[in-house]
Amino acid sequence: MPGHLVRPRGQVVTVEIPVLSFETDYVGIVNNTEFLRFLERIRYALAKKQGFTFREIRKRKMWNVLARAEVNFRSPARFEDVLVCRGWIEKVGRTSVTLSYDFRVKGRKKVVADGRQVMVFINASFKPVPVPSDLRRRWGF
Repeated sequence: MPGHLVRPRGQVVTVEIPVLSFETDYVGIVNNTEFLRFLERIRYALAKKQGFTFREIRKRKMWNVLARAEVNFRSPARFEDVLVCRGWIEKVGRTSVTLSYDFRVKGRKKVVADGRQVMVFINASFKPVPVPSDLRRRWGF
């Protein structure tokens, strides 16, 4: 699957994640499913940096839910590598926010993986609702 390798815009959060043994397969390469967990860690760090709280959204009687997650694997990361992971808001649609990510091994330039998540804002009836205008402004969209 071709990757997207989008250039970051706006605020970028960087998180270092050391690769632990239980996150690898039998030959010491990071298991593909772990990258989905890494996306979540970065998403929470990005939300915090952006001043976005999930409690704030719940007070508005809305929620944001994961509608899509994708990871493009480019080269292996291994046990005891430290991943330098970046995340940013790629775009804001009418009811959704697309987040982009990339992963490098600390001290190297080569991207080992990149990814994307689409979060959709919904109401209590599970129907999509517009992204609040104040959040759109806060995020620069």
